[in-house]
Amino acid sequence: MSEKSVAFGRFLKKFLDKPLLFKKFLNLGLSAELARRKMAAITRNDFTSWMDFAALKAVQKAVCGDTAWVNLFFPVEIIHAFRLNCVSAEGLSGMFASMLLEDIAITKAESLGISRNLCTFHRTGIGISYSGFFPGPSFVATTNILCDGNIPVFTTYSKLYSVPLYVIDVPRNNHLGSEEYLVRQMEDLIFNIENHLGRKFVYSELVKQLEIEKEALDIMREAYHKLCIRPLPMELYQHVNALYSFHIAPKHYILKAAKSLIKYDKPPENNKKILWLHLAPYYDNELYKIFCRTSKTIVATSEFEWDWLYWQVDPVHPFQSLAKKLMLNPEIGPVEKRIDFVSKLALDFKVDGVIHFNHWGCKQSWGSIHLIKENFEKLGIPFLAIDGDCVDHSNQSSAQFKTRIEAFLEMIE
Repeated sequence: MSEKSVAFGRFLKKFLDKPLLFKKFLNLGLSAELARRKMAAITRNDFTSWMDFAALKAVQKAVCGDTAWVNLFFPVEIIHAFRLNCVSAEGLSGMFASMLLEDIAITKAESLGISRNLCTFHRTGIGISYSGFFPGPSFVATTNILCDGNIPVFTTYSKLYSVPLYVIDVPRNNHLGSEEYLVRQMEDLIFNIENHLGRKFVYSELVKQLEIEKEALDIMREAYHKLCIRPLPMELYQHVNALYSFHIAPKHYILKAAKSLIKYDKPPENNKKILWLHLAPYYDNELYKIFCRTSKTIVATSEFEWDWLYWQVDPVHPFQSLAKKLMLNPEIGPVEKRIDFVSKLALDFKVDGVIHFNHWGCKQSWGSIHLIKENFEKLGIPFLAIDGDCVDHSNQSSAQFKTRIEAFLEMIE
């Protein structure tokens, strides 16, 4: 997400017609950057360094094989209990965008008849898959949370790589029997994966994952109150790294990040604070300059960093606990559920304004925007919706971002 990433992308473009060399150099580049980030995390031992490392590790595994491709809200604890690496399909698209390589994948997808109306996360993912840049996953898995494009797109991945597709259907409403319905699906999932891989599910590994996750999230909930008053100084892209790490990365990295907050005692500053809704662009752009860690106005937090806030992890009843996690997600169910959640974040962090990034092609980020805006107007919190694209760097106007956001920031000063 820097000039270094873009320069590396330009180098890789020389090998687009030689997939084996492309994969070799991509692996070398990612491995070198991963080693650098790991050293930074160990040396600094702070939250953002661990999250930066964990986020890259969650996509770097794609070039190594022995992976499962998942969407952002899949219960990856189950897959980790098979001692299998999880790769975020959305994260792969974001990685290509950070190197300004997404246009190659998008063009490939469109040449195959993929509609331009489809979200660019999905178009880029499909283009990457058909280009042969990564070894095929052992299987692909998704939920119906947040995006109705997940199931058809993951079906495409499944057919392309000739691997099974597993889907967890999360009920939109928490009715009597919803938890048991999800538990049965997870039990069936484990049975099917065991038969497919010829590999036993390690129940003790699942319990261990949840024990680590419980410790990490308990620390994060305790730190939440400090962070509301004294937010972490973070670059905009680091908020995206944090949300991917929370959802995809092995939980011991999350625990390391959480423990670094125990002694966090940054003094309060007079910065204006913004709550960021939905995602942010993955490529270097004007927003990164406006919202950097030294800006007068900072992004205090984003909604996807806390969507587990109400989940109480129970390692003694792991499947029931994971079912509760899925049902509590504010992105599943009526829009009022999400509105209540982001309102709490805005009030707890005492933000001076809210910015919602409307990712092009994403029904979730566009469809309810007027209801969300009305809610913040009632709360007396200034609200700005900006239209753009998280992945396709050619589908945005830096000048328009700059003009609208600077006017918004002047209003809240």
